Amino acid sequence: MKTVNVNRILMYTMIALIAIAAYMTINSYYTQLAIYEEKEIFKLDCIARAVAYKISGEEYTELIDKYPSQTLKDEAFRDSTYQKIYQQLTGAVKMTMLPSEMYTLTKDNSTHKYITTIATDNYEWLQELPSPVGLDPVYNSGGMIGRFKGSDGTQYIGAVGPIQNSAMQTVGALQVNETFNSFLERSRQQILTNIFISLIFITVVGILMYISVKSILTRQNKLALEKIELENMRRELLANVSHDIRTPLFSIHGYVETMLMKKDSLDKEQMTKYLETTLQGTQKLKTMVDELFELSKLESKERKLNLEVFDLGEVVQDTSSGFQNEASQKGIQLQTQVSDRGIKVNADIALIDRVINNLLSNAIKHCKAGDQIMVSVGKSGTEAIVSVKDTGSGIPIEDLPQIFNRFHKGKAEPGTGLGLAIVKSIMDLHATSCHVESKTGEGSTFSFKLPLA
Repeated sequence: MKTVNVNRILMYTMIALIAIAAYMTINSYYTQLAIYEEKEIFKLDCIARAVAYKISGEEYTELIDKYPSQTLKDEAFRDSTYQKIYQQLTGAVKMTMLPSEMYTLTKDNSTHKYITTIATDNYEWLQELPSPVGLDPVYNSGGMIGRFKGSDGTQYIGAVGPIQNSAMQTVGALQVNETFNSFLERSRQQILTNIFISLIFITVVGILMYISVKSILTRQNKLALEKIELENMRRELLANVSHDIRTPLFSIHGYVETMLMKKDSLDKEQMTKYLETTLQGTQKLKTMVDELFELSKLESKERKLNLEVFDLGEVVQDTSSGFQNEASQKGIQLQTQVSDRGIKVNADIALIDRVINNLLSNAIKHCKAGDQIMVSVGKSGTEAIVSVKDTGSGIPIEDLPQIFNRFHKGKAEPGTGLGLAIVKSIMDLHATSCHVESKTGEGSTFSFKLPLA
């Protein structure tokens, strides 16, 4: 299984996030601008209708009939009705605080043109409207005009409110305009604020996505590497098992075959020697199979801890005494030291006994006549400490990282290479670890800790 290139995928992810953020920012800007424009035109429509509703249709008609020519504009300006309507318009502009202009207009039925009447800005009495864009559909009933261009090319948004008499007949209209630039200037600040907030949100989401993707990819990489490692370990295991089983098996096969071929010519002493050698081979095979089975159970978590409180010093002394005879035969001095009496721990007594057994067996294998092994038990704070120290051959520094791996053995070392792997698995079950210190030619010290009961 190929491992995932985390950095490359994260780079692509960041590029995608930046592209999405850019698209969303641009899209958000124009979307919000359209919404704000629609809201603004709707507001102008409401203002136009409200102000037009206050204008009396009869007074408006009477004023136009009274001053039907542009030459009478001065008289019209001074008329009280004109001033009344003008005050209504200017008051509405001040009240709404919009940079808008308002003007009333009427339609000349003979020419079908629109002429202005009263305005807050520069339009004069009965002047033809230069740009009557969109007025025809909304003149009689009022409505929104939308964006349009004036005669000078300036863009506007606007709305119209009908001026009606008591008979609900439209006699004129009130138009409210605002330049698009002034609207844009006011709206852009709010839009950009909203976009800034959105970008902060997108950034936070992007960071969370980045962390999430990185975590997932790292986990996938780890799983892939673990699968590769497990596969390599499986292959190594099969190779090592095959090699270690083949040696005693061939020996057994050879001696049995020899005994069958020479059964009539072998004397009792030779037969006994062959049988003892065969027995040693079968014992080695039995030990290897038992250790493989035990390690398999430990690593598959099939073996459950049988916790009980016991005296750790007594277990260590009992286990050590079982090795006294073997140590004496090799000329090795084996000592046990318990610094405190009654060191109680809560653990699996059978598995802890196996750990001490394996560590002592390992120490004896690496010692020769005249070497010493010291097994000590003590306390440190809330933990009990067991150490097995020897003055044997020691472990090469390059082998230290692998000594707890299955089937790992130094050159020409005896045994199956499973003892320390079993120790590690037992320590893992107890949620602790075994620590080793060693120097070539000076010996080794293996130690582990257990919480006090």
